[in-house]
Amino acid sequence: MATLCRVAARGALWSWLIGLGMALLVVSCGTKPGRLEVLQHKKEIAEGRRDKDRFFKTSQTSPLLTEQQMNFTGLAYFPVDIAYRVTARYQRLANPPEFTVQTSTGHERVYTTIGRLDFTLAGQPVTLFAYHEKGQQEEPGKRSLFVPFTDLTTGRESYGGGRYLDPPEPAGDSVVLDFNLAYNPYCAYNYNFSCPIPPQENRLAMAIKAGEKLFPLGQPLRQ
Repeated sequence: MATLCRVAARGALWSWLIGLGMALLVVSCGTKPGRLEVLQHKKEIAEGRRDKDRFFKTSQTSPLLTEQQMNFTGLAYFPVDIAYRVTARYQRLANPPEFTVQTSTGHERVYTTIGRLDFTLAGQPVTLFAYHEKGQQEEPGKRSLFVPFTDLTTGRESYGGGRYLDPPEPAGDSVVLDFNLAYNPYCAYNYNFSCPIPPQENRLAMAIKAGEKLFPLGQPLRQ
């Protein structure tokens, strides 16, 4: 029976992601980032990536199989680029619709579309939608938005099943999206996981050359 990718990703692996997202949120205000802000952003991203590599390599709850852990030397990423950190206008939906999402294993999951994210990237207007999985319980104050997406790197330079962002759910009407934090679902490494496929509305007609790339060890394995 396939393990649920989104549930597994809520464990220790992503605790650094939430903390890093909050840290980057603090320095994300303003128009054009200064040199020190750019360097600090790059440093924090690099530290998070090292922590994640360590988790994948050594943890008993790593998504990698033992064989993969033995050969693992680190995940692959696009270079850190602060231009891929944007502030999006967040519009909550008054009557959030429910819909069914297909997963990588052919199963179905029910999600709610809770908000719309509008922003500008590389001079182009972009819209993404944020979701919550129906019935998913999260700790108070730690609720995040689920923003899965594909782009023109998908299946070429990045995982064919798309990538995810999990920014903290904002109290106001804006949210920082840092595509340098875009990550692969667990099924990119291990076929035992079942991961939601990004809906059509979140399939971008532009290349997002930021965040995680294809898994360096090649195709996922099955236990």
